[in-house]
Amino acid sequence: MKYVLIGNSAAAVGCIEGIRQQDKNGEIVVVADEPYHTYSRPAISYLLCGRTTEERMKYRPSDFYKKMDCTVMLGKKATKIEPQKKWLFLEDGTIIEYNKLLVATGSRPFIPEIGGLAEVRKRHTFMSLDDAKALDAALKADSRVLIMGAGLIGLKCAEGIAHKAGRIDVVD
Repeated sequence: MKYVLIGNSAAAVGCIEGIRQQDKNGEIVVVADEPYHTYSRPAISYLLCGRTTEERMKYRPSDFYKKMDCTVMLGKKATKIEPQKKWLFLEDGTIIEYNKLLVATGSRPFIPEIGGLAEVRKRHTFMSLDDAKALDAALKADSRVLIMGAGLIGLKCAEGIAHKAGRIDVVD
């Protein structure tokens, strides 16, 4: 049996562990567009604050994929699924055959269509390690930041920015 997983976060890790409980010998291939070992997405705000490191953000130990006997294709983007033929196409032209496929890519942030927002030069989302790195590089001590969204992600982002800038202004 050949299992192919698109994604590399909590759902994919749980799937890998579940497969190995039932099938010790099946081939597992993990395809993820991010180039990183699986990491805790909620911890990106702590990285921004300097309270953690990329190494400590890892969701499983560095040898996880090896112990689980997985082929890992990080930094590879899936572009098309051909379900009748059971083929997965990657952006680089690679075609991967599978018996079972899991799409566990999570959500993607979007920037709403609000007048004037398209002209903002430094716009960031805050869902991935690359997002946190880009925001960290853009922040200065005197940066003025508007956070749209007061859900968990927005609040965690505000926490990281407040720590980095030394203050946060709240507007009612």
